[in-house]
Amino acid sequence: MTSQFQHTLWLWLEGMFPRRISYYLLMKGLVASPSDLLHGKTGDPSLRLSLINFDTAKGFTYLDAEDPAPKGASTPCLRIIDPSTGDARFIHESSAILTYLETVYGGHGPALAPEDAVSVAIMNDLIAGINLAVTDGAYYIKHAVPQSTAWSLLKNEERSHAAALNAYAFAVKNLLKVQLWANPTLSGAGWLTPGIHRAGLVDATLAGGCRYLDLTYGWDMLENEELSELKEWYKRFKVLPWWSELEDREDVHPSEMRYGSSCREV
Repeated sequence: MTSQFQHTLWLWLEGMFPRRISYYLLMKGLVASPSDLLHGKTGDPSLRLSLINFDTAKGFTYLDAEDPAPKGASTPCLRIIDPSTGDARFIHESSAILTYLETVYGGHGPALAPEDAVSVAIMNDLIAGINLAVTDGAYYIKHAVPQSTAWSLLKNEERSHAAALNAYAFAVKNLLKVQLWANPTLSGAGWLTPGIHRAGLVDATLAGGCRYLDLTYGWDMLENEELSELKEWYKRFKVLPWWSELEDREDVHPSEMRYGSSCREV
């Protein structure tokens, strides 16, 4: 199914939120393989990937320097152009981008979101819970990791171990809610997304965060023993057919951004 609109998706593939999109594209079949993803190739002419690199000296640089994302945009960012008018609109948040892509490309590949109203509402509950946990996790990192002052807008002396531990506790609390709410699908199909029998939007949302936090800060977001159901779910996710080729590469994450677990002071 090709959309009537033209789409450009700017991605820094190593990022947390872009990882959600990458996983979705591979599960959906909009990108045929990790190799195609890494080369910016899609299987639909209405969807173009524009990849972004990052280094500590230059910051973000566009492989297609002639067509950068709009000023102030983060990554991912999706541009939608109506060819009949030339008008462009933008979607900036990964959760909104996932929902949009699944709506527009619903007929391309397997369904990765439910159709019935109740399951859609539960899916949105789960995604919201994950996003809250990730936000809490970000506050934990800001206060626990000295290197985070490069982006956190905090001075080193403003970091607080008490604030870090409080944020960590709330991250676990929100993940426990997600685990509870997802129990019917976890105990049935084995995945997080309700109303379908495979990994879907909710799964991509949580897996992207888990992988990034592990690679960057050596933090297993699901380490709390009460999160055992989610821990088992993540093990299953990591044996999806494309995972190893994408995530087990030697250059899967910038070496200068791999701080290791010792970076976390609490």
